Amino acid sequence: MSEKWIVKPSGALNGKPKLLCFPYAGGGVSIFNGWAQSLSDVEVNIIQAPGRGSHFAAAPLANMEKLIDELFIHISTLLEGPYLIFGHSLGSRVGFEVARKAISLGLPAPIHFFASGSGGPDQGCFKKPIHALPQAEFFDEIKSMAGTPKQILENKELMIMLEPLLRADFKISEQYKYLGSEKIISPVSILYGMEDDIELDRVKSWARYFDSHELHAFEGGHFFIDTHQSQVLDIVRSAISRDSWLSSTCAKEINHWT
Repeated sequence: MSEKWIVKPSGALNGKPKLLCFPYAGGGVSIFNGWAQSLSDVEVNIIQAPGRGSHFAAAPLANMEKLIDELFIHISTLLEGPYLIFGHSLGSRVGFEVARKAISLGLPAPIHFFASGSGGPDQGCFKKPIHALPQAEFFDEIKSMAGTPKQILENKELMIMLEPLLRADFKISEQYKYLGSEKIISPVSILYGMEDDIELDRVKSWARYFDSHELHAFEGGHFFIDTHQSQVLDIVRSAISRDSWLSSTCAKEINHWT
């Protein structure tokens, strides 16, 4: 059962830190294609929640607390040794809740956290909710986000198949807001697209919840993780190889140009 929740493209790599990768809303394993080959110093673990990929037959989960509880049944052993978390958009918030739950259970904090394409956990939904819209309007909103391949958007039957997953993911995203104040004693790399709709102040709010941070700006919009994959991987690789794991408490801002 756990193999449906966790995809290991390179298999188990004993003795190496675990990198847990959390996709954006509606996304799956393919977002992280090539990551395992590019990041040989870690064991890449891609989280595959119900409703997608080989986990498609399971009903999607539409509640953050339920998702984290179910997920922990399958990933808790990965968190017993050194691990890192990378999440994009909704994935960064799911990853944040995973780290919080791990710490609350006496497990270690991540040695590094990557918050990509998302406002901080305290920011709530930054645009009008869409998860309960009528089907035609809902699909129009998905299309306007420009993150779904054209061949999928134009396949009405496939879109109807994906609809429960999309609605569930957006419901979690739109209803989640962290109200606590605890800080995770880990460094965070904050990644954002300069043409994204998320205001920079919302993005920077991630820094409140970690003990050090650096900020990375990318040309492009919300899906820079797809369009600038090699540069995103450079950031992850650099953090992995850094002996001090960003021990400096000084914030840095770095621009990545194409």
